[in-house]
Amino acid sequence: MSLQALPWRWLQADQIGQPALSTTLLEWEWLLLALIIVGSYLLARLVHWVGQRYLRRSEAEEGTSFSRATVEEIYTPLSVSILLVGISLALQAFGVVESESLLGNAVATALTVLWARAAVRIGSRWLEVANGREQSYEFAPIFQNFWTLAVVAVASLTLVSVWDLQVTPFLASAGVLGIVLGFAAQDAIGNLIGGVALYFDNTYKPGDVILLEDEMRGTVVDIGIRSTTVLTPENTIVTVPNAVLNSTQVVNQTAPQRHIRIHVPVSAAYGTDYKTVEEIALEVCADASMIRESPRPRLLFDEFGDSALVFELQAYITHPLTEKRAIDQLNRRIYDRFAEEGITIPFPQRELSFLEESDGPEQQLDFREGDDSKEPPAGGVRTDE
Repeated sequence: MSLQALPWRWLQADQIGQPALSTTLLEWEWLLLALIIVGSYLLARLVHWVGQRYLRRSEAEEGTSFSRATVEEIYTPLSVSILLVGISLALQAFGVVESESLLGNAVATALTVLWARAAVRIGSRWLEVANGREQSYEFAPIFQNFWTLAVVAVASLTLVSVWDLQVTPFLASAGVLGIVLGFAAQDAIGNLIGGVALYFDNTYKPGDVILLEDEMRGTVVDIGIRSTTVLTPENTIVTVPNAVLNSTQVVNQTAPQRHIRIHVPVSAAYGTDYKTVEEIALEVCADASMIRESPRPRLLFDEFGDSALVFELQAYITHPLTEKRAIDQLNRRIYDRFAEEGITIPFPQRELSFLEESDGPEQQLDFREGDDSKEPPAGGVRTDE
């Protein structure tokens, strides 16, 4: 028997003939309504239980994966949707509420927001899974940004359709509004375009160590729509707008490889055997735990300084953020070895000479007659008549 053929008793709710369910529904009709609602609840609980069971089994077998991340974010919205849709359809079928009533629109709005949130979280979880694998997915951050924008746009259009909002007045003034928004949000638009340009230029990715023109260095934590988040060696978070990064020089110290070369100046007194200095420097590098064996370190005779022989020790370290500690380790060991070998590390010395002024007549110079100049000649001594 179809729902239209059920022997319901209707009352006229208003003068235009809008039907409303009688307050004296048949007893079995209330029972059928209750069964539909209870069935929806049980089906929602079943979906929730199946999702939890799958997550427990997949965690033991395969760990984190794209399918597991999807199920983890989708099983709760799915169960809630089944419950809300079941209750809403039951109430509409029995005439308790209208299909386009305030309650129906509220349910549709709740479902739209719920699934939009789930879609955004799925994109974020996929990014985490991609970053946790050995294979590098450099498209992941920019994919998340555009995925979030697309989900928000679709959800907004859905809400406009649900509530039947009139957007014609806004479309009529879209030209003027676009110009106003363009001037007001030019920084945000510039940051968005800058983020896209950084992605296509392959400037950096999360986990890279970058160095900016103002000597700020840090690890890229996140590449957002508006800005890039950098974690500095001082364990502070710095948010840099993408437009700034796109218009300034950015040095990626972890590309193409993470190890970088450091330069340590070394000086020794004149008369020191440079071969001995080289042997000491290479032995110190071999014993230092923060110095890589390959590429091999080397010592270059840089120049003859004013008061010392100047060398440059070039060595490679495993990570850019260990540069300061590696230089400290080398300086300490070189200083100790120089002290053991009796090698002097000179420092600049200056000698100052003063001219003693004498009052004897032999030191006095007379100017030529008629010379009105008050300044003595170069190198001379001024005398007063």
